[in-house]
Amino acid sequence: MASSSEAATYPLIKTFDTSATEAEIKQLANVLVEAFRTDPYGLILLGNDYTLAPGEFVAQVRATLINGALHAFAVGPALEDIVGVALWFPPGKRAFATEEEKVATGWHKVEEATPPALRAWRNDYFGPTVAKMVTDSIGIEYIEAAWHLRLFGVIPEHQGKGYGRALFDFAERQAKQTNSNLVVQTPTDVDVEIYKRFGFRICGETYLKSEYGDAHMRLMLKEAEGAKE
Repeated sequence: MASSSEAATYPLIKTFDTSATEAEIKQLANVLVEAFRTDPYGLILLGNDYTLAPGEFVAQVRATLINGALHAFAVGPALEDIVGVALWFPPGKRAFATEEEKVATGWHKVEEATPPALRAWRNDYFGPTVAKMVTDSIGIEYIEAAWHLRLFGVIPEHQGKGYGRALFDFAERQAKQTNSNLVVQTPTDVDVEIYKRFGFRICGETYLKSEYGDAHMRLMLKEAEGAKE
């Protein structure tokens, strides 16, 4: 269930932890399913098969509940009033860190359902290519010491209302408590411009190719006050 909120009246931001119910997990994942339904990059990662999305996002939500920080924007008290979700991993935390966690989150089932060619592309090309971009630009140690955005989405009918900015501001306040930087990765030109307005700058980039489509990945950083790269 929601463990805390920013305010007593709606709209508000809720945080979720491992006490989240199955219904809450399903709604949080559904928000991401709807937010990414027409996203070209999301389709690339799913091999243009969006039927894989629900299982993928449920596992990502579960992983964040275990090791990360999950923030949701709600416009009312009902589950369906959750319209925005941000999955963050604070310093020293990451998703699917152990085989036990992969089983607990259902990620092993996601991998089993993924076609072999797509799974090989993700494991042998996509992951190493993105990791090299991080290493060559700011270093793995640097990103592990930052708040790292895993996934972020607002359902289409609620976009453009400032809800996404509210979720980012909420995470930034958490990061400021430990003077931590924030890091995001995006291949979407529109998102790059949005993150720039939020105070991020591009610090690394790479190009990804696949039979499902190509993408221009950007690594973006927002430094905490007084922090240095």
